[in-house]
Amino acid sequence: MEEEKRISFILRVLHNQIRDIIHKNAPRFDKGPKSQLQGGILGYLFDHRDQPVYQKALEKEFRISRATATNTLQVMERHGLVVRQAMDKDARLKRIQLTDEAYANHKEIEKHMRMLDRRMLKGMSEEEAAELHRLLKLVLWNLEQYAAELSENPVVTEFPDDEEKLGI
Repeated sequence: MEEEKRISFILRVLHNQIRDIIHKNAPRFDKGPKSQLQGGILGYLFDHRDQPVYQKALEKEFRISRATATNTLQVMERHGLVVRQAMDKDARLKRIQLTDEAYANHKEIEKHMRMLDRRMLKGMSEEEAAELHRLLKLVLWNLEQYAAELSENPVVTEFPDDEEKLGI
């Protein structure tokens, strides 16, 4: 396969280009995420602000260990990005929420990301954009299945029919 046709190479170049554009052009805040993981967590909390979010959900969503999640959330809490509130029923269970300042800042980030999406999809019809989205989800699923096969405890499942089951 020629280098320019190698999908993994194209996806890596796309990833690098998107990261560079975000780094150069995204709004900056005094109290902002210090890593991609923190930014992703802020986005997840923003998108799920109307429902309780617990650490376990973040571990699953971002495919991170309990220790990584705990450390990241502790740093974010110290920097005023999130608060963790113990639940009445079980004090061990802590709901994670954005601070008011982090929420306001993330609204600006979301505007920027919507603009970036529009720029990436420029020249595509709605159908083409939907097909690209579907194909990228399939690529992600295929890679997750391959990673599972390479692990000591492979768990290979059938491709889910809808986005909710796929986790996207």
